[in-house]
Amino acid sequence: MNYYSPDDSHLKRRSQRFVRRMFIMRQLGTMLCFFPILSVLMERDRGLAFSALLFVNAFLWPWLAYQRALRAEDSTATERHNLTLDAAFGGIWVALMALSPLPSFVIMAVLASDRYAAGGAAQLIAAMQAFLCAFVLVWLVDGAGVDLAFSTRTVWLSLPLATCYMLVLSVTSYNLTWQLRKRNRELERIALMDPGLGIPNRRLFERRLESEFLSTRRGDSAGYLLLIDLDYFKSVNDTWGHEAGDFLLAEISSLLRNHVGLQDIPARFGGDELGVIVHHASDESVVALAQRLQEKIAQVRLPASAEFRCSVSIGIASAAHAESIRHWLRHADEALYEVKRAGRNGVRLWQPSLAGAA
Repeated sequence: MNYYSPDDSHLKRRSQRFVRRMFIMRQLGTMLCFFPILSVLMERDRGLAFSALLFVNAFLWPWLAYQRALRAEDSTATERHNLTLDAAFGGIWVALMALSPLPSFVIMAVLASDRYAAGGAAQLIAAMQAFLCAFVLVWLVDGAGVDLAFSTRTVWLSLPLATCYMLVLSVTSYNLTWQLRKRNRELERIALMDPGLGIPNRRLFERRLESEFLSTRRGDSAGYLLLIDLDYFKSVNDTWGHEAGDFLLAEISSLLRNHVGLQDIPARFGGDELGVIVHHASDESVVALAQRLQEKIAQVRLPASAEFRCSVSIGIASAAHAESIRHWLRHADEALYEVKRAGRNGVRLWQPSLAGAA
């Protein structure tokens, strides 16, 4: 039975990356642990048998654990089991060293840090339980000895484990955190974009609207809002179908992306209504921009009808004349309404006189 379905192949690849990462860290850790543990075993005259077992644990076990996890149906779960076994092996060696302080406490710190980084509190708890069970059992069988002395050689051999391994663990953890943040930012960007048009949706539009309003209030910019309504859009859907309507929106959205400023934000405001937040402009320049957009949009053609002519109504409002974001939106909407009332296919900049007329 294959644990991963074809649709879940990305999960398998992610599990394999996790297994490979743990293999590298395990091989580095066991290699660095080998030398201080061997030093203590030699000082306690443990004999060649224990040294041979230590060699197997340090240099053969990482490869065996790697192969075991890769061949398992659930690689991640098997690797987590391997991490727990690592802790148990650590408990055995600490017991056989009779709690020799420097290497023992460095090993315990490395095990705790690495298990928590790999699987959080649950993995840490499982590892500590395995460590304590193995330690207590072997320590009692071995005579419950405690040897607090250690040689200068053991100190020097423990230093790479205490420094290099923790440095590599920190770098690895940072890289994983950075990748996670990058992925989260990408997911958030996707969630805030209209998938069919490739421009921000209303959620992101409102965020940027607030940012531009505050920037204008501080005097850092002079923000304007353009609301663009496609004239007689319903007739396009009714005559040529919704695919034609979607094509029209996509073409105009692409046009907006290509012809507004680098700091301006085009977005789908809702339905057939689009919007542009202009970062910094004047009354004259923003009206000129709206008219250029109007001219470009008039050149859009439908594949189903070469005779089709697209027109838009554009209402413009300045953030400087608004008391709040709600007022800013309402001003642009009032200007758009005036264009529609005058017969559509036009541009209107909101002026305080419009408030009296409304």
